[in-house]
Amino acid sequence: MSVQYQGQSMSVYRLAQLTGYPMTSLYRAYHKGLRTGEELLAEATKHLVTYQGKVMTARQLCAATDTSYRRVLRRLKAGVPAEKAVKDNVDRRGKNCASKLSPSEVLRIYELLFTKQVCQHTLAEEYGVHQSTISDIWRHKRWGWLTAPLRYQLEGKASNE
Repeated sequence: MSVQYQGQSMSVYRLAQLTGYPMTSLYRAYHKGLRTGEELLAEATKHLVTYQGKVMTARQLCAATDTSYRRVLRRLKAGVPAEKAVKDNVDRRGKNCASKLSPSEVLRIYELLFTKQVCQHTLAEEYGVHQSTISDIWRHKRWGWLTAPLRYQLEGKASNE
């Protein structure tokens, strides 16, 4: 099994030693009918990831970093770089947004929403949070303990007027 790589004839085994690519990936490409080293490496790269300068399979990556294979594979298919795919701290929707707001800001946001003076999107841009955070404040999913008493006060004012 001889291939041409950089003007030299060599075995697939020797190509794997020179490049650091797994032999199984190179042999798989060879049996598809590819005969030059560049073609073999290009085909093998489709199934491999680069992590800290090393080329490896997704399974080898998971074994080296002690992470879940399915989680890493799903993240890699989504286009996440390998360094971030193995980390467990994935940013969740609105995870840190509530901490950006002070209680007085939350009360002001709720009051503006209650009186329908400003839309949620505008408030989100103004306070530098995601629109879902503003929506959660309005629906009492977040900061409900703070906005519930204000709601009753505002409803009382609205019914008296």
